[in-house]
Amino acid sequence: MRLIGHPGRRRRRDRGQALVEFALVIPIFILIVVAIAEFSILFTSFLAVGFASHDASQLAATLGNTTGADYAILQRVDSDVMAPASARRITEVDIYWVDPATGKAIGGAVNTWKYDGGSHLVTLPNGTTTTIPFVRTANGYPETSRCNVNKGVGCTSGHTSIDTIAVKIVYQYVWVTPFPGLVGGSSTGPLLTSINMMRLEPVR
Repeated sequence: MRLIGHPGRRRRRDRGQALVEFALVIPIFILIVVAIAEFSILFTSFLAVGFASHDASQLAATLGNTTGADYAILQRVDSDVMAPASARRITEVDIYWVDPATGKAIGGAVNTWKYDGGSHLVTLPNGTTTTIPFVRTANGYPETSRCNVNKGVGCTSGHTSIDTIAVKIVYQYVWVTPFPGLVGGSSTGPLLTSINMMRLEPVR
């Protein structure tokens, strides 16, 4: 004769097993949900920085050697980096004369701007004034030295053809969710870097 366990005892055992399985699975489920949310924000921030760099390089190519070009470029970067990213997380913007073959600056021709969150009064190429939250820490590529003339006619020494200009943005990402703590990671997020380059538009 086969003995059958008491139905009530069996139901209690099934409920206990389900609770144990739930307790094992729920932390993994929460981790996956938090990771998806965090990396969605990270990817969106990366796209924002990339768009800002591309947009700024197009503007740089259009402005060429116009006085105040850097200010307009930085204003564009500041306005392009929008939520969920934040322009306050930009650590550095480099504007430089680039070798298209290597992507590197030529002869140290780099203007470096650091984000300091201040309100620095500047004059844009159109003559209007505005404030930007950047301060220049290197001036190796003055606007007046940029060559946008075919064959470099009349350009400063070393410029034998139309310059290719690059805009590099370095962005310090900061974790938004508790994800790093859940996996034992650092509280500081990764540095996001985007570089875009473009040939200056020739004036003649």
